[in-house]
This record gives sequence, structure tokens and C-alpha cells, in this order.
Amino acid sequence: MRRFWLFAILSAVLSFHSPDLRAEPESPFAFQETTLDFGKIKEADGPVSGSFYFVNRSSRPVQIDLVTTSCGCTTADYPTRPVEPGEICELVVRFNPANMSGKVYRDVTVITRSSEDRLVITADVEPTPVGPEQMYPGIVGGGIRSRDLSYRFGYAAQGRSQSQSITLYNNGGKTVLLKAESSNPNLTVKCPYSLKPGTADAMTVTYDIPVSASSYGVTDDTVILYVDGVKAEHPIRLSAIMVDDLDRNDKSAPSMRVDPSYITVKDIRKGKTVRRHFSIYNDGRKDLFIRHVKTSAGVTTPLKAGTSVPPGKSITVDVRVTALKPSSTSDENIYIITNDPQRPQKEIVIRTITK
Repeated sequence: MRRFWLFAILSAVLSFHSPDLRAEPESPFAFQETTLDFGKIKEADGPVSGSFYFVNRSSRPVQIDLVTTSCGCTTADYPTRPVEPGEICELVVRFNPANMSGKVYRDVTVITRSSEDRLVITADVEPTPVGPEQMYPGIVGGGIRSRDLSYRFGYAAQGRSQSQSITLYNNGGKTVLLKAESSNPNLTVKCPYSLKPGTADAMTVTYDIPVSASSYGVTDDTVILYVDGVKAEHPIRLSAIMVDDLDRNDKSAPSMRVDPSYITVKDIRKGKTVRRHFSIYNDGRKDLFIRHVKTSAGVTTPLKAGTSVPPGKSITVDVRVTALKPSSTSDENIYIITNDPQRPQKEIVIRTITK
């Protein structure tokens, strides 16, 4: 059946390249299926994998800039070299059903410089029977547990109040009094006043990010819990990406495109520095503003907050990469936050392969 489909889609590609001068589609890729259903699976059996097959039906080579997933439980392997016209490729998706139950849907988005293809994986997960220790593996202290000790808040818009709930569970043998403190004045916490043994309740964390040129980037915050007046052993960590309050439906908004968004530096010796570059394009209708730039160790760039790119224009950005370790492969990053409402944060990955 798969071979038949490959023959059919290849025939479609050949007809697309025939002289009937039909316009190229919005996406250069045609997928055999856009939904992958793993069916009924057991959490206890661990990760499952499957494949999406696609063909480049355009008349030019296409580079996949990035494949994103809507959850850390899902990963994808995809071609890192340009996909040639008419070439049929495979995108392998792995899904980990840990801590899940029932019908689950996850998005996989294939991003090129001119398109985004949204794929969906789904599964019906039979959970493993668990007790409180498995449901709430994060030990806060004083008998209090949580599902995790680290939570990603996602985007937090300036000038807006945004909340999220964190479940706390009392694994002790008595009712306890709770109090919480935050490391960030822009983060408020409301926790249950008391918690009976064997019960769970929600602690609400709320970000109120002020409108300010300094209020961009990724926060690294902690919530300290006090149980019966005693400071808990482990803090709960929160992170949020501070961005503008943007309208995703604004048709005249700026639109950032980066090329390349994946850079490979090969055969470099420890301590040596090489120079690379990438371009930032504004495919939108308003000025694109760089709000924040952050680089990881060994990477520097002159790109600064306040840089602007007019509609239809581009800028070239220099990057200097220094090898920090011998005989290793490492991924460094450049994080850019802009006023693009569709993707306010963009990540450029730099893979360094040292001798």
C-alpha cells in the first residue's frame, strides 16, 4: 500500500512539473497523511513511533528550518539537508505516553521559510494504575508533593494578567498550614491556606508583566513553600517568555523569517573562533522590531534589542562561534524575541563539532 502511494504521489509530482503552468501550492510539501493515529496503547509499554511520508511537489529545493511539537512528550526526526523537487522523504515521530490517559492529541509543525504544515498525532492511552507517589513525583518538602518541580508558563504578555494552576498534594499524616513566597515581584502566588492529609488542591501563580523595554526575555523564578512555618526543602521553579501583547489575527503585522535557522560548524579546534551569519527577513506589512537577544556560551552576535527591519526588507547578522570543548558535538542557541505575533520567539540552533 505504501509503495502504491509513493507511485501515486510521484505521478502527481511529475504532472505538477508538466507544462500546464499550474501555480505552486502554498506549501511545497504533500503529505500522504496529516494525522497519525497510534490507536490504543498502554502507558506501561513506553514510547511508540511512526512516520509521516511527504514529497516536495515544488520546482525548487526546500530546506526544513524546524519541526516543532506541542509537547515535550513528542519528538521528531526529519531531513536536515534541502529536500529536492520530487523527492520523497520520511518524518519519524516518537511519542512518550508517560503520565497520560485517555484520548491524546499532539501537534507537529513542519516549518520552512515560506510555509508551515500542521500534522497531528493521536493515541488512546491506557494509564498504569498509580499511587500518590507516582501521580505527584515532585517532592517539595514537609509531606507536600507536586506533579513536577519545574513548570514552563509559556508566553506572558506585557500589560496583561495571566494565571496557571499547580497542584499540591499532602502525602503526610496530618493537616498542614501553607504559605508561599515568590522570587519575582511580577509573580503572585495564592496557595491553599491548609491541606488535609491525602488530599490535593491547586496553587495559582499569576504573572503581571509591566510594559517596559526591560520586560522581555525568559524569566527564571522560584516559589518557596512554607509548611507549618518551616521552609520546604525544594523550591518550585517557573519560567515564562515575556513578550509584547500581540494580536495573532493582525493581518498587517510583521512576520519574521530567519535563514538559515540551523547552522553547523565542523572541524573546529577548542579555543578557536569562526564566523558565520544568518539573515532576518520581514515578510509582513509593519516594521519588525528586535525586542531581546540572548546567546548561549561560546556564541556572540552584534544583534541588539531595538534593531528594526522594514516590511519586505532583510538584514544580515554576523555570528562568532568559539569551540569550548575538544572532541565533542554541542548545540548552542541564539534566542530572538520580536513583535511578530505568530512566533514572538525564534531560536537559531548552532551545532558545533570540534576536533
